[in-house]
Amino acid sequence: MGIREDLQAISTTRQTALLGTAVYTILLVLAAVFYLERMAMLDMAFQTFQILRTGSLQIQSGRFGAAGTQFFAWAAQALHLPLKAVLYSYSLGHVLYYFLIFLGITLGLRQWKWALVLLLVSTLMTTHTFYWLSEMPQGLAFLLLVLAWLDFKGEIKAVRWWEYPALIAALITAFYFHPMVLYALLFCTFFVLLEPRRNPGNKALFLLAALVFLATAFVKYNLLKLDWYDAMSLERAKAYSALWPHWLDIQSNRDFLQWCLRDYYLIPLLVAVNTGFYFWKKQWLKAAVAVLAPIGFVLLVNVPFHLGDNQFYLENLYLPLAVFAGFPLVFNVLPGILPEKKIGVVIASLAALGLLRIGMAHQNWTARLNWEQALLEKTANLPNRKLILTEEHAPMDTLVLSWGSAYEFLLLSALEHPDSARCLLIDEAAWRFDSLRNEPDLFLGEFKNYPFEALPKRYFNLRDSSKYIPYSPQ
Repeated sequence: MGIREDLQAISTTRQTALLGTAVYTILLVLAAVFYLERMAMLDMAFQTFQILRTGSLQIQSGRFGAAGTQFFAWAAQALHLPLKAVLYSYSLGHVLYYFLIFLGITLGLRQWKWALVLLLVSTLMTTHTFYWLSEMPQGLAFLLLVLAWLDFKGEIKAVRWWEYPALIAALITAFYFHPMVLYALLFCTFFVLLEPRRNPGNKALFLLAALVFLATAFVKYNLLKLDWYDAMSLERAKAYSALWPHWLDIQSNRDFLQWCLRDYYLIPLLVAVNTGFYFWKKQWLKAAVAVLAPIGFVLLVNVPFHLGDNQFYLENLYLPLAVFAGFPLVFNVLPGILPEKKIGVVIASLAALGLLRIGMAHQNWTARLNWEQALLEKTANLPNRKLILTEEHAPMDTLVLSWGSAYEFLLLSALEHPDSARCLLIDEAAWRFDSLRNEPDLFLGEFKNYPFEALPKRYFNLRDSSKYIPYSPQ
């Protein structure tokens, strides 16, 4: 019986590895095809610009775990590869990061269930966050690697004394990817504690991980000085008390329901399946957590953003819902109703739907890219080619946000050759640059302005010494 179980585990691990390889290969293809949609846009354009300018990693808001994906762009520029290769490396690197973690969980730790949860995190809800890249999904993937290691060790007695510092460091790193990764860990820990088949030593390991996370959150928000971004998040949290008890009738909830019908339909469907399974098994507490935790988490996100926000940004905050739906499905529901060899078929079907949705979501981002490229082409032969546009003169329903425009236009214009790099800027308050319009050798950016000589000439050889002029597309 033991040999048969070992052979089944090997077969399931191999099946999982093949499935994950197929999924991430498709995501790599999408990342290559739509590399400009992903890289010449907002945060990625800004980070790429800074990596090229400084030759070093660019960690924002203390989220140092992002080094795992920034490494690819940094390595490409360190090898003096051309700009297009840097952008390709950065785009593909974001998929390779997840694939390497997947291989570590599957082939290294032999934890195929956690690997399937990772596949769901990459495909179940991800839609616009495939194009607008953030630290949240990176943190969730890293967290799943840590939790898979906990199951690999089995119980707390199996952890050697010298492994504890590495475990604590890994948990702190997972938290610092994005603070809301905490809720994914608490959800998984709660279900582990409710699982009668798990031994007390294993439960103790997960409880220890949750305590480290909570302690890290306490230190970050109560003892350390917050940066502007985290302070802004705490300011938004005042909405919980200000809006109580009217947490339901808010615009962000209505937006979320609409997005669920169009993009996130698998999340409520699987939450309902999980809840129904636990009711069927008369596991009342698990049923309550399976349905109430996602609802509570949605309110946790939506109340501070009660007026609504861009879908891609809020989707980034919703991504732990993929763990809320995926963890019970993989660990309890599917093993409870299907033979082990059929579980991968269900996950493959869910992943296929996710890949299709991700591929179709490119349209808005491609439209945004096409407009910027068309503007560069339209203005290529103007006497003065350093341009400042107000948001009133840009299609903001397509552009969405303008703060990254200077870096986006710089990257797009320099793709052909460093000598073709240009300075264009779109801003909601373009008047604030009026005093700098006559500066001939200054690159104007949203947060800081740089002399041309401060930029790497092998990527941005800016030579236009004319002044900036206001521009209004006809």
